[in-house]
Amino acid sequence: MTEPTIRRLAGEEILARLDELAEVLLDCVEGGASVSFMWPLPRERALAFWRGVGESVAGDERLLLVA
Repeated sequence: MTEPTIRRLAGEEILARLDELAEVLLDCVEGGASVSFMWPLPRERALAFWRGVGESVAGDERLLLVA
């Protein structure tokens, strides 16, 4: 088993990876995960969520760690 790597994403990287991040969120919600969204979750709403996160990170309002 490999050890997970945790790293910080910059705002511009989040914005460049909107499709990938939205897909993860959609998969989680569809699978029943309790992540503050309910199914059915429109793809545009998932994209808007991550776009907001990216803008917030770029503005130094928060940070995002990914594994």
